[in-house]
Amino acid sequence: MEVNEQQVYEALGVEQPQQEPETTQVSQQEPVAQQQAQPTQGGEMSLEQRRENAARRRREETRAAIQEAVETERTHARRDVEQVLQDAGLTNPTDGTPITNLEQYRAWKKARQEQPAPAPQPNPAMEAQVASELAQIRQLNPNIRSVGDLLTMPRAREFYQLVKRGNSFVDAYKLAHYDQLTQQAAAAARQQAQNLARSKGHLVAATQRGKGGASVPVEEMNLFRAFNPQASETAIQAYYNKYQGGK
Repeated sequence: MEVNEQQVYEALGVEQPQQEPETTQVSQQEPVAQQQAQPTQGGEMSLEQRRENAARRRREETRAAIQEAVETERTHARRDVEQVLQDAGLTNPTDGTPITNLEQYRAWKKARQEQPAPAPQPNPAMEAQVASELAQIRQLNPNIRSVGDLLTMPRAREFYQLVKRGNSFVDAYKLAHYDQLTQQAAAAARQQAQNLARSKGHLVAATQRGKGGASVPVEEMNLFRAFNPQASETAIQAYYNKYQGGK
């Protein structure tokens, strides 16, 4: 990105001086201050002239410092761009030489626009693998229907970096969403345990109803077991019928 002199002045919080005209014409009605800036007859400069010369030197020094900062920033920006181009690994399609600077990149881009690259040939094996992995990911997240969904989901950046490191789409998705998937698995396990407890509670209730006793609610059955893990369902049912069910 090009950096101009005005941007550097703004970054430093310094007001950019106005360009002075190369030549000035002094009118016949010259201000008194300018007349006093002329050297005296003895060759010594007046106070006003010394002040003007000092201000001019400061302006020149500031302008030189700003120009040096601009050139330094341009050099850094050019080096950054060249490093990005080297990391991209672009090569000239004509002779295979690497593209390392902006001039080469612009020439490569222009040639590419004038000569569009041929459409990639379909790869049935790759397409089948991608379809299989998408189907597995869809079991974890029904909203993922295509590769485009993977690249636009909230954690697409993490997913992309994991794929670049050699992970499959499925593994990359699981790693990128590890916390979320872990919480989902824990919630599913809790739900399954609750369903199983309710199922057992219904069986116990049906058995006890056949014996003429009141059924123990699932919540109270779990509470009895929490305080006395060794108690059997029969003992808990008997206790409940004796102290609770008859009320």
